[in-house]
Amino acid sequence: MKQDLEGKKVVVTRTRSQASGLVGLLSKRGADVIEIPTIRIEEPDDRIEFAAAVSDVHTYDWLVFSSPNGVERFFEAFFKAYDDARCIGGVRIAAVGPATARKIREYRYAVDLIPEDKYVAEGLLDTFAKRENIENQTILWVRGEGARETLSNGLTALGGIVDECIAYKTVAETKDPTGGRKRLETEGADVITFASSSAVKHFFDLGIKLPEDIKFVSMGPVTTATLTAHGKQATEASISTLEGLADACAD
Repeated sequence: MKQDLEGKKVVVTRTRSQASGLVGLLSKRGADVIEIPTIRIEEPDDRIEFAAAVSDVHTYDWLVFSSPNGVERFFEAFFKAYDDARCIGGVRIAAVGPATARKIREYRYAVDLIPEDKYVAEGLLDTFAKRENIENQTILWVRGEGARETLSNGLTALGGIVDECIAYKTVAETKDPTGGRKRLETEGADVITFASSSAVKHFFDLGIKLPEDIKFVSMGPVTTATLTAHGKQATEASISTLEGLADACAD
């Protein structure tokens, strides 16, 4: 693998549980990675409602996932409720992008629909519109608290009957479990990466003093817009994947 990040310090702001994939990609390309988790994933506020939605999944036509976190939380709950994977019934499964699809396949389920290139809610909606007639079909959308309503509104506009399954919430990481904040403040960095809007918000809430010439890299348009709202110009990954994020760091 090319060492196009040799000698560069790159900050990763993902949760500790999610950071390893990006850290590995950046390290292989020569980067000195500083981990600063700014968010952590917790149970949803209404656990009873979440459990009920999971238990009823077999009654739906479509199961839609918009993040790997949602996949993991959903199937953890599903296999607590059911011993047999076939209890999911005939529901078809859609994923917003390849990372989400990979997480679904870890549970040995096939993915029936995924965008070809635009791995955001809008891309999934475009793919539904082109390939499927969902008029009067029931859809269970698995999401985190505070997610944009783009998917729900868009699927409803296409004629779908959408229920939302809130599987988790993101909260600010108030500690410095990796020592990354101290490293950034004392050593500085060349690039800082953001894979979500919530990571942007919680990072700037920390009030860390940044080097004036540090570069900002975003995984997708929504995260870029959040950085712009914080007065930061970002380089956006050409494709919304960890590989795309690593490429954008090199660019």
